[in-house]
Amino acid sequence: MGKGMLDGVRILDFGHVYFGPYSTMILADMGAEVLKVEPPWGEINRLGTNLFGGASSSFHYLNRNKKGLAFNLKDPKALEIVKELAKKSDVIVENFKRGTMDKLGLGYEQIKAVKPDIIYACLSGFGLDGPYRNRPSFAPIAESQSSWLRLSGDNIDPKGPPVVPAEWHGDLDPALFATIAILGALRHRDKTGEGQLIDVSQLDVMIAQCGVSVTSYSLSGDLPWVTRQKRKDIGAWGIFKTKDDKHIYVAADQDMEDRVKRTIGAEEIEDISDIFKEWVKSRTEADVITSLAANAVPCAPIHHIPDMLEDPQVKARNTIVTLDHKLAGKFKVPQHPVKYSKTPATIKTPAPILGEHNDEVLKSLLGFKQEKLDELRAAGVIV
Repeated sequence: MGKGMLDGVRILDFGHVYFGPYSTMILADMGAEVLKVEPPWGEINRLGTNLFGGASSSFHYLNRNKKGLAFNLKDPKALEIVKELAKKSDVIVENFKRGTMDKLGLGYEQIKAVKPDIIYACLSGFGLDGPYRNRPSFAPIAESQSSWLRLSGDNIDPKGPPVVPAEWHGDLDPALFATIAILGALRHRDKTGEGQLIDVSQLDVMIAQCGVSVTSYSLSGDLPWVTRQKRKDIGAWGIFKTKDDKHIYVAADQDMEDRVKRTIGAEEIEDISDIFKEWVKSRTEADVITSLAANAVPCAPIHHIPDMLEDPQVKARNTIVTLDHKLAGKFKVPQHPVKYSKTPATIKTPAPILGEHNDEVLKSLLGFKQEKLDELRAAGVIV
């Protein structure tokens, strides 16, 4: 098995909660060495009411493959350590409240002074400029302001309330763009030797994720739900209930009408919408999925997590893997979702215990002796 494609890239990670950690988790899966810096009490996502081995389930997922460092950044000695680590790093990622890193003496210009080619990714709710730049934000704030929640509600009822979709897209989607941006910046630095500042806004990204709807509205003047009403529907798109009280999703557009008719034996009937619904209702989930798939009609069972974990396709692709944490024990997580023929992404280690790699990293990268580490620990500079 070859090395990950980011082997040799070192990331100093100040991310917390979902936004920053998801981005750096992906980069760690791809082979980057990610040094996660936390305060002595741990980043906020370690905490909560439902802990497993001293950390939340989301922390366990989002911080795999990382080396854990824990410093008291209010201590000048800790800040000096961080600056020394920055000199030996390629990328810094942070998603603190705007101005926090500058006040600590770890802002872009301050780090650039000691590491001119640093790639410095600032992840925030509203970006580094604009009238809202200093506002705090979480995922649902960007989801709300971008139209995401309203568009989701319109899928159910345009006159009903907005709908919050599953998972925090306002964190996870911007994190993906942060990852893309960091990879692009690394490529640019490889060619030119230049580092740069990356500014990722949750709101900007979530508006981009609504881009098809925004563009359609701009061109037509119609909101997406109005456009959908005008579109011809053969009655085989959406959620349907089967004989065994399961739900499936069928996505057959008008070009697939002949396939659907052939599946249900209604080639001579013009309007199949009611007939199709009754056909699904009279058969089991397995029968419906098998019959539709055999005629190349896109369809799927609507799984919940336990069913998804047992799905044959999921098992065949090794999409779910098991981690073994020193304190939390064994648990399942999604594998890195992309297959690479030459540079496979791998999950090698579970999320770190607080400060687990302080000694290892400071000895190997900065040449600290055990005596100095003991002094720093006794003084509360490191955990």
